[in-house]
Amino acid sequence: MERVREAICAEAFEVDGKVLNVTVSIGIVALDAASSDYVDVMAAAGRACSEAKTRGRNCVVQLSEQDSMLQSHLHELRVVANLQQRIPTDRYFLELQPIVSLRAPDSSLSYEVLIRMRDEEGLVVPPSRFIGAAERHGLMSQIDRWVLRNTLEWLDANPNHRDRITFATLNLSGASLNDRRFIDDAFSLIENHRASAAKLCFEITESVALHDIGSTRRFADRIRQSGSMLALDDFGAGYTSFNYLKEIPADFIKIDGSFVKDINLNPANYAITRTIVDLTHELGMRSIAEWAETHDTVASLLDLKVDFAQGFGLVRPVCPDLVLAADSCGSLITDPKVISLLSTGNTSKSHVLL
Repeated sequence: MERVREAICAEAFEVDGKVLNVTVSIGIVALDAASSDYVDVMAAAGRACSEAKTRGRNCVVQLSEQDSMLQSHLHELRVVANLQQRIPTDRYFLELQPIVSLRAPDSSLSYEVLIRMRDEEGLVVPPSRFIGAAERHGLMSQIDRWVLRNTLEWLDANPNHRDRITFATLNLSGASLNDRRFIDDAFSLIENHRASAAKLCFEITESVALHDIGSTRRFADRIRQSGSMLALDDFGAGYTSFNYLKEIPADFIKIDGSFVKDINLNPANYAITRTIVDLTHELGMRSIAEWAETHDTVASLLDLKVDFAQGFGLVRPVCPDLVLAADSCGSLITDPKVISLLSTGNTSKSHVLL
């Protein structure tokens, strides 16, 4: 294959008086008696060729069955096959991560709806693995549609719980927001589940919002007219966050977790978070801090007057049945130090900028 590559590169081609130099990327895998699945073999060859391009092109890459990169790629293809063939099935289920009101944890019940997936053995697949695979293979609209439909139907089936919650957030991918068929389906579902849709808050990220600011603005206006809410997710992570804040009407700002996670270790993160919170309140919105992972982080968020927070330091994602039985997010918190902190509002400076 190296000789083939060199032979192709050695000869220039003339087209319309222009001389073109051609290079070639080659991917190789073994095809022998041990190859039980020819579909996997072809997929592996394609992956080897892609790797040759990644390494700068004009080279030969050989992958064996022992390569972890190849095994990861083949596993992703199987995940994608499951996504394409098996939604909806009992392999897909929802978990809810409480979004705790820092001002009134015992009188507010809110959460983010998260999709989860089980593999053939019933083990939970890490979300980053199957969500990443879905994004790369154009399946996010299918997933977002499944989550929206199942959330609305679950809320309708539990009206007492629905009427008790403050809001439930759902992530919308860029693929979905720019998919006209998904948008039509989404608003049809909202129209058919008006009472439950009034409790929904759709999360969109800056990168999604800025892809087509006009379309995003129209979507935001339509969402709010339908009675649902809108949150700008991962706020502060991009370069134009403050510019697009004035373009898109939102009910909530979700502060990017990269600022929150190290808020007590990095004075800049503390200052940026404070600025975002103050601006959010000035504009009549409410703030939600992601990645609240420790007791000290929660203390700093209280000190900064953040409205809501979510993260492992408060409550990990839980099954819907557990949330159904809860009167508030406060009743789901189990860490005694966090319970005491929220009940007293103690935010002494010893918690801040350690």
